[in-house]
Amino acid sequence: MQVIENEGTKRTLARDRAHERARESISLSDETAGARVMEIVRDRLQDGSRRVVITNAQRELPLDLVEHAFDALRYSEIVCAPDGDGDIALIGMTASHDELLSAIPWGESNALDELLSVSRTKHVPVMLLPPAGADRKNGSS
Repeated sequence: MQVIENEGTKRTLARDRAHERARESISLSDETAGARVMEIVRDRLQDGSRRVVITNAQRELPLDLVEHAFDALRYSEIVCAPDGDGDIALIGMTASHDELLSAIPWGESNALDELLSVSRTKHVPVMLLPPAGADRKNGSS
């Protein structure tokens, strides 16, 4: 059996795949980041997205890391990537985890460690992605 795809089918599949994924960029180093992350995840999931990735607006992340996060969300409810300084550079989710996110000390240097600790306590698996790299601050290379 041979499957034939025309250009219209490819565009439709790409559009459907893109609709299921949402990417936002906010300051994850701000103490109000948790509330904003919760709001974004809830809104995007209600709008039909199945995977939501939020990146730190203060970092320029490689596209392959963002794509890796979307792929990893097929296997884990939460994915997270640290930046070179130990802060959270990226967080992705397939479900709203308000209780977990509200327990994180956003804007503090131990936010990532607390996220991992609280997720273990609450039995929520988190896939840790490779670090984004400290040399990518504010778009510098």
